[in-house]
Amino acid sequence: MLVKKEKKLKDYEMMVALKPLLPDDLRKELHKEFVDMVEKDKGEILDVDVWGKRYLAYEIDGHNEGYYMIYDFKAIPENVAEMRRQLELKQEILRFMIIEIEDVSTIGKSIKKKELNI
Repeated sequence: MLVKKEKKLKDYEMMVALKPLLPDDLRKELHKEFVDMVEKDKGEILDVDVWGKRYLAYEIDGHNEGYYMIYDFKAIPENVAEMRRQLELKQEILRFMIIEIEDVSTIGKSIKKKELNI
């Protein structure tokens, strides 16, 4: 008798820098494609933070700016390799980075926020 092993979801964060002059409908299409990639095998998007246009530290493919989007998501580790492969093929993406998050409760805690004294 074979027993199916439950695949464990892990937490990831992905930063994507898109070309800055892409139309909104194309950005939305790329967003939908990524959400579909994650949700394909019972993964889930936890949070999406759109930073918008930001200056790049150095020029990439003739661009000084990039349109940044940050995703927090859960996925099966085997699927993340396929996501990376598919994202590398997209001409609209300047750069992307996917990292595994060990302790989800520490996200955003290490950022020192400026406090205002009134």
